[in-house]
Amino acid sequence: MKKALNMALFLSFMITIMVPVTGIHVHKLAATAFLLLSCFHMMTCRKKMSGKRWLLFVVILVSFGSGVCGMVLDRCPIILKIHRGISIVLVFFLAIHIFVFHKKCMPSK
Repeated sequence: MKKALNMALFLSFMITIMVPVTGIHVHKLAATAFLLLSCFHMMTCRKKMSGKRWLLFVVILVSFGSGVCGMVLDRCPIILKIHRGISIVLVFFLAIHIFVFHKKCMPSK
């Protein structure tokens, strides 16, 4: 179950960051799926939530919220620039999270 959830998270994340290829409508759907899967992932791993993981979840929520505000207030380009900046930071945070998780699950010899 957790492996399927992690694969679904990875797939929705990859589709979310491929905006130029997939288009904005697919990006919105994938971002919503990613947010819901992240909430479910957080609930399944809640016993192990540290401050850094809560920060990662807050950054996901802020990125989603800035994207929604950017959709509603499309005349204000600063919101979309903020969304882009937060999303770039989020990619780095998620890469670190995946690297640390992978390192714990697959220890080297």
